[in-house]
Amino acid sequence: MAKRNHRNNKNYKRSEQPFKRRQKREEPRGALSKVAIGEVSATIWLTTGMEPSRAVKPYEHILADTIAKLRPARLLEIGSEVGAVGLTAAQHGWSERVVWVQRDTVGSNAVQRTLAANPIGRHEVILGEGARDVGAESFDAVIVHQQPSRKLTEILLRQAITVIDPVGVLILAGDVQLGARTAAATLGELCEKVEVSEGMRTGLIAVARNPHATAAMHDHAPRTSHEAEIRGTSFRWVTTPGVFSADDLDPATELLLETVVLPHRGGILDMGCGPGAIGLYAALSMPQTDVTMIDTDIAAVRCAEEGIRRNEITNARVVASDGIEAIERKRFDVVLSNPPVHRAGRRDASLVSRFAREAAIAIGRKGRLWLVTAPTVPLQRMLDELFTEITVTEDFAQRFRVYDAIRRPQRHTGQNEAIIEPNAVDDDMIDDDWGDDWDSE
Repeated sequence: MAKRNHRNNKNYKRSEQPFKRRQKREEPRGALSKVAIGEVSATIWLTTGMEPSRAVKPYEHILADTIAKLRPARLLEIGSEVGAVGLTAAQHGWSERVVWVQRDTVGSNAVQRTLAANPIGRHEVILGEGARDVGAESFDAVIVHQQPSRKLTEILLRQAITVIDPVGVLILAGDVQLGARTAAATLGELCEKVEVSEGMRTGLIAVARNPHATAAMHDHAPRTSHEAEIRGTSFRWVTTPGVFSADDLDPATELLLETVVLPHRGGILDMGCGPGAIGLYAALSMPQTDVTMIDTDIAAVRCAEEGIRRNEITNARVVASDGIEAIERKRFDVVLSNPPVHRAGRRDASLVSRFAREAAIAIGRKGRLWLVTAPTVPLQRMLDELFTEITVTEDFAQRFRVYDAIRRPQRHTGQNEAIIEPNAVDDDMIDDDWGDDWDSE
């Protein structure tokens, strides 16, 4: 375990602007949009901020044209972002039955909302890790979208082989810039016949037939056990390929755990929990608290659940949720987070901003946020708007920065008031109970 290597703390003055009493309002998290895909178009639910022109990846245009030619009666799509190709196949009648296995709640919710608005047949959405969550059903074509983790992509391909009809096809779809050629080479080792086509600058599609008998993987992705001790608290957690920090406790999480001051009682939220190391530590070190862990990735949720069982924890639970969507009416005394800075293998610092805003909602009028991220992520101004007191701690190498952001209730209101977005909630739904009994360690 690394030693505590904190740098100077930087204290910031409390904001002079009071917070505006928020009005209860319903704001949609997205809307149905028509997008062009291949030679046709489809109606797809897109979350707020996602532009229709960018909702479909370059390789999905080639993939849609490929499915239009193959016209598989039973189609399985695994690991897509919004299920665009399967939805196109369903809406244009290319496939009689389409099943989506979405690894995260964002994609699962998007497909479910599209289907709810367009009753288009016998289709199904499964929140799962891969083909092993489907059951005994077989398919004429299985699409596996390339994942940021090479190992995970191989696992998804091997699992997909177990549900392909003997004369069916296995299709790998990905981005050349993110290593799709390497994934296609792996597919070539698993099947006898593989046809690769590239287009749209970076798109790659590999259509495989006749998988080798030894290529199938009938089990779920393997779990790896880890153990750590932070400030006298030992805990165990498990990881799996594709889940953040699959090898060991990452240094940013370690810095956060060595810095955080936890309450003896009250509600704690581990936001974007990954395999659950932060929430597990909090639950074990403060057994009188009530810990909730949330993550959009179902594999991460399952790893965190396994961590709760292995540590015999009774004061924690895990919820699969797109941000605070599944728990938006609950308020917490403390929010802990090591938010992601990548989406689909590409850096996206806006994710950190979203976590900070939703954390402010989750703690209501008063509470405390502990968040760790890289110093290059522009977060200070936003936190100044949302919180009344901020302290910053950096490690000696200045690789990571821990923000301790506190909100204290304001007694007066005025003009130029700060507003919390998105999805503001009514103050009447916020619990005002505040525990001042903090761990002073």
